[in-house]
Amino acid sequence: MFTSFVEGVDWTDEEQVQRALGAFEGMLEECTGSYGWDETLAKITAALARDGYQVSPTLQILPVGEWRPEVARHDARAYGDSLRLLRGARNAMERSSLLTTGMSEERLRDVLLVALNAYFEGQSTGETLNGKGKTDILIRIGDRNVSISECKFYDGPKSVTKALEQLLGYTDNGGRRTSLLIFYREKDPDARIADTIAAIRAHPHCESFDSSRADEDRQWGFVVRGSGDPGRAPRAEVAFIPFVIA
Repeated sequence: MFTSFVEGVDWTDEEQVQRALGAFEGMLEECTGSYGWDETLAKITAALARDGYQVSPTLQILPVGEWRPEVARHDARAYGDSLRLLRGARNAMERSSLLTTGMSEERLRDVLLVALNAYFEGQSTGETLNGKGKTDILIRIGDRNVSISECKFYDGPKSVTKALEQLLGYTDNGGRRTSLLIFYREKDPDARIADTIAAIRAHPHCESFDSSRADEDRQWGFVVRGSGDPGRAPRAEVAFIPFVIA
């Protein structure tokens, strides 16, 4: 499976390469110590070597003969951790209808901030100015934005497009990892979730779609370019996580 992912990367696109390297390193960490790990690592190392990359002893994936700062690896890991925590909070909230009944968007967002800050120790904030507005959730470690989230109640496909545009407005060259958290109080949430995915894919700047985590984690991934000059507008990694609440 890893080899197929490697073969799907355009190694001439630097931004795509950097996103892929962070994802690959996360996959390596998840597989460490598993059955047949040594053989798996050898195959992965060989596949990457064909594209001019090496796997360091600390499982960093680097161009042959080069070194990449640890902060890049740490930021990718922190983003992955934030998505894991958001999914866990989502699952708990969906099982606790008495907690979420009648809650406003701001109150639901505050519940998510509590869950995130139990792990990130106060580094996750709400209504924080970044880019073209105030983010619903921003995780900033040191002086680096590692995750930006937008929270919205579903109100038709147009509300999804509007929320996505807001989210893209918060991104910049220093913060491109994001999540779109949509709350559903619908009688047919599965259909509305499908409509949401279709709305994101229909965005004129949506460049890629990943459903590999849909079945297990109920999370969908996209790469969406911001508005402006195609050569300069940042490409955002957008994780869509649906919340079906009372």
